[in-house]
Amino acid sequence: MEKVNWKEIDIKPHNIVVAWTSSPDYEMNRMILLEISYSEYILLEGWHCSCYDFDETEWEAIKYTEEELRSIANADYNKNNRFWKQVKEQLE
Repeated sequence: MEKVNWKEIDIKPHNIVVAWTSSPDYEMNRMILLEISYSEYILLEGWHCSCYDFDETEWEAIKYTEEELRSIANADYNKNNRFWKQVKEQLE
């Protein structure tokens, strides 16, 4: 796991593995899993309040190996999380 500058990533539609956005509310979250190379992924997590849109989101990007993602997706605390269920399915 390594924090990266997401602005330096050349994101293309084919890099997106899984994307999830919380229900519309005062505060919203979005998680996007990108495959940047074989067995190397970046998880983008963003959040904003209703006074802004996702265009003005605070984003955090963390690079993971496939093994690290599997471990997180299989963790007990993520067993009911929709995003991590989708990640788990994609990595199988």
